[in-house]
This record gives sequence, structure tokens and C-alpha cells, in this order.
Amino acid sequence: MYIPRPAKLLFQHDEGWERFLDKNGHQLSDWTKLSVERMLACGTCAMGVRRYCCSSPDCTHSRFLCQTCKSKACSSCGLKGTEQWIAGQQHILPDCDWQHITFTMPHLLWPFFNNNWRLLNDLFRCATRAMLRHARKLGIEVGIFCALHTYGRQLSQHPHIHVSITRGGLDVKHGVWRALFFKKQQVEEIWRGAVIRLLRASYDRVNPGKLPNLGHIRDEKQWKRYLQAQYQRHWKAHFAKKTRGAWRSVKYLGRYLKRPPVAASQLRHYRGGSVVHQYYDHNTQQHKCQKLSQEEMLRRYVSHIPARHFKMVRYYGFLANRKRGSLLPKVYEALEMTPREKPQKPGFAVLMKAFLGTDPYQCILCKGRLRFAGAMVGEHATKMLSDRLHRMAKKRWLQTPALDKCA
Repeated sequence: MYIPRPAKLLFQHDEGWERFLDKNGHQLSDWTKLSVERMLACGTCAMGVRRYCCSSPDCTHSRFLCQTCKSKACSSCGLKGTEQWIAGQQHILPDCDWQHITFTMPHLLWPFFNNNWRLLNDLFRCATRAMLRHARKLGIEVGIFCALHTYGRQLSQHPHIHVSITRGGLDVKHGVWRALFFKKQQVEEIWRGAVIRLLRASYDRVNPGKLPNLGHIRDEKQWKRYLQAQYQRHWKAHFAKKTRGAWRSVKYLGRYLKRPPVAASQLRHYRGGSVVHQYYDHNTQQHKCQKLSQEEMLRRYVSHIPARHFKMVRYYGFLANRKRGSLLPKVYEALEMTPREKPQKPGFAVLMKAFLGTDPYQCILCKGRLRFAGAMVGEHATKMLSDRLHRMAKKRWLQTPALDKCA
């Protein structure tokens, strides 16, 4: 049996989300709460309803379609966002050699970036600035797109950057394509220094003394000494084999950019209690299982919802938005490429046909086409969240003993 939005099972079973809010709500941002609230209302009348009627005058069939939430916490809407993003890259990225690089850091530095989206925003610059500067000194404009991942295989905090860069670039002066590659050892050293400098300058934003197991860091001098010790540790920038075209990287990154961290298939049969999460361990190269409580799984789930307006994908070089219009035609010309036509982004009907084999806009009675006939506006997420918090407060008050109410 197909369950359309299995992430709701984790939040709704045994009032798990309300119990989590009651205990940990003060630690969550308002945007995170709103994102989850929209996800829980996705596909229901609370989000609004559109009415479609059969275009045939002899058929009285009507169909009602509920609005979707488009939230980063929703696995169903994440599927649509993923497919649209992948389709949007097909006509942009040039056919040339690409290098995929994964920038990681020692695990002792991960807690400093936990839900600190201002620091995570600066990580993009740490990973790309040196390569862009080196290429421009040579008079070459390379193309880069990179994505931020905040979690690892076990869904815990593990911030790292995926960078895909062209193995060459446009010679801006002569209009020709020139080969270019970066040495792994130099890139690792630059990345390590950039992250340490970022953390040194962010002592007030990180406030390490209040983090667990870091109470010994009481001033900025001790903070710099601690970072110097981390600088000496092993840092790794993984260079994948070069590929012709960036399609493999696009498909790989697309699976993580628009979707929540937990796969829908792992929550499909959830019936309460603990969650058995399967993951692939790179160290042992084996599939493993971990058992998490409902509260812990909810904590890991919501901790990776990005901040409002935060862009998980960035473009640099000739792929940057302000340069793309003028430099991309020159790149295609230098590579002797024929520009591709902009593909149509797959919408609701296309995805339904591919996934379920049915056309949502086809009349089930006469096989005619359904046409839009009207809509009902849904409630705003802020009101839904306010109503939930009000119900929780009322429930707490009713469960309070009479003597405590009088006091």
C-alpha cells in the first residue's frame, strides 16, 4: 500500500511533535516550527483546495486537489523540487571535464556550525575563494557550483561542502578554452587555513565556552590555541575521478538538496516506538542499522531544516547569475557546443504520471480533461502553529492538579 507522506507518521504518532515542542520548543527557531507545521498540513484542506470539473458538458465529475506546502521539511514536495532542479541544470552546465571535490573538517569542529547558518554561509567562500583567485590570476574564468550538506550517514551534524568545478575555463582575453586543474595537497591546505581563520574571527558568534566539553575555553586566547591544535589534525578534501559532464554530480547532489535528511522509505512503516535507521558506513564499507527514539529522530530531522531564504546551492565563475548571461555563450562557443533549449520543469501532472502511472487531470468517468473551476484559500502556517500552541497550553492547564491552579 502506498502511503503518500510518510514523514507525517513520525511527527503525528502518539503526538510526538507536540511532546517534542513542549520539551524542546524553546531551542527551535520560528522558521523551523513553521516549516514543520506546513509539512503536517501538506496535502490537506488546511493548505487550501482547488476544484476541477470535467470539460465535457455531459459529464458532472469534479475533483478536488489539496495544495502542497513546498517546505524543506516535506519529503513529498522535496521530490518535486529535486526533479525540477535537476531538469533546470541540463541546459546550463557545459559539456567539458568536471572535478568533484568534497571538503570535510575534523569532527571536533562540527558543533561550532550546529544551526549556525551565518557560519555555514561563510563555508562556501572558504571552499571556493582560493580556486577562483588562482584561476583569475591566470586570466581564466572557471565554472563552479557547490552545495552544503549539514548531516552525515547517521543523520548527526556533519557539515561539509560539495564542489563541482570545470577542469578548465574560458580565457576571457582570447575567448578560447584552456585546461586547468588544482593540486589536492594545495587545495586541502588552503581549505584548512580558511576554515580556521573563519572560526578565529567568529569567537563571539560561536561562544565555545557554553558548548559541552568546551568549558575550559574561557577567553579568545584559549580559543585560538584550541583552533591551532585542530589545524594540526588530519583534514581531508576528497577528489573524485574527473568526469565528462556534470550529470553525475547533479543527480547525486539533487537527492540531498531539496529533501529532508530521512528517506521516506525508512518511515513508511513506522508504527510508533523507536526508529530503525539504515545507513552505509564508509569506514567499514558495510550497511549498518541504528535504533533511535522518536524524540531523537525528531531532533535530528528538524536540526537540518535550513534557515529562511538560505541558499543550499551557490554558483561561481561563469555560472554566477550576474555573469551567466554574458559569459555562458562565449563558453559554449569556445567548447564548440550548441546551446540547449531550456527544458520544461516537470510539474505535478508529469511527476504523477511517472510515479503512479495516472494523469491527475483526466476525468475518471469519460476520460476527458479536467479544467480549473475554483479554489478555496487555506490557513496561514502562523495561525496553524498558534492554534497548536494554544491547544497544548490548554491541555497542560487541564492536566494541572486543582491545588496548583488555585495557587
